[in-house]
Amino acid sequence: MDRADDRSEVSVVGRGTRIEGTVVAAGSLRVEGEVKGKITAEQDVSLSAQGRVEANIQATNITLAGQVKGDVTAKADVSLPAESRLDGNIRAHNVEVGGVVMGDITGNGKVELGPRARVEGDISSTSLAIAEGAVFMGRSIMGEEGQQVPESRKGKESTTSAQRIAT
Repeated sequence: MDRADDRSEVSVVGRGTRIEGTVVAAGSLRVEGEVKGKITAEQDVSLSAQGRVEANIQATNITLAGQVKGDVTAKADVSLPAESRLDGNIRAHNVEVGGVVMGDITGNGKVELGPRARVEGDISSTSLAIAEGAVFMGRSIMGEEGQQVPESRKGKESTTSAQRIAT
């Protein structure tokens, strides 16, 4: 089998499966069970509503329908549908929040908060859209300044994230 074929494959952590350690996917990864440790995928990571993750996640695109404790970093987009919960920070190009985020969001493009979204943390982005009904408790930093971490926040991010995860 050609290595290029591996990139189109989807690895699955099925319901009832629990993995502790580092999960690396050459293609995409779908989590329906539990993962504790670290997740890295060359393409997409998706978490089902039943999925539970206690790990930092890195991928091209990330969709989190379940519950996550850890930081999320995407080369492209992050989406959290309604009923999802993230206790950690997000760094991506575009971010769409429909559930709960207890952490900071850094988007190089657009950050959208849907009508059922709840964000407790700072948002740095080029543009921000907040739907009626959304709850946002934090600071918003827009434009070029939004892509820079203020001096007062440097060094606090991992502590803040760790404190949110511990509670």
